[in-house]
Amino acid sequence: MADPAEPNRTRSIGIVLAVVAVGAVVAFALLHAPPPPPASPLPVAAATPAPTAASAAFSSAAVSVVAATPASAAPPAMSPAWESTIDGILRSNVSQVQMARMLINVLPTLPEDGQIEAANHISNLIPDSEYNSVRPLLLNSSLPESVLSVFFTDLMHRDDPTKLNAFLDIAQIPNHPFQSEALNDLQIYVGDDYGNDWPKWKSAVTQYLKTTNPQ
Repeated sequence: MADPAEPNRTRSIGIVLAVVAVGAVVAFALLHAPPPPPASPLPVAAATPAPTAASAAFSSAAVSVVAATPASAAPPAMSPAWESTIDGILRSNVSQVQMARMLINVLPTLPEDGQIEAANHISNLIPDSEYNSVRPLLLNSSLPESVLSVFFTDLMHRDDPTKLNAFLDIAQIPNHPFQSEALNDLQIYVGDDYGNDWPKWKSAVTQYLKTTNPQ
């Protein structure tokens, strides 16, 4: 006769064997599973390099350049007032002789630079026939020598009567800057030296003009 406890024993043994098998599978899986990835390291802040002597010198130079740079360019210099005065005369709707006379009248009121400019325009505008308008300026020894030089140089381009009579007048002004030159030029033209005998100089000039410029 069979033992009634035998089926229960057999079932218990099967359960134990199943548990052992499951445990073995789990253990095998754990042993062969790949290791977990390593934790990502925290970012490390880059170290700021200490300033070198070269970089410090460069920074100092840059500051100097910025400090030396002007905030804005200087405004252009304004033209002197006398330039506007002369330009206004030259642009006026009048003849060249009238322009020259206007410049002659205004010249004594101008500074030296303006007088030189005006003298050059006068010399270019005034004809020989109107030169008597310029003579008061030419003979005014109180004008700057630079201004008188313009008029005296212009005499060399004038006709003989205008030129020689002007030389004769200048030669008789002791403090005129061009007295000596006027006398030397007279000697060259008339071929003689009469010292301070002005009537003889006048006679010699008149004779020279009659000879070289017969009517």
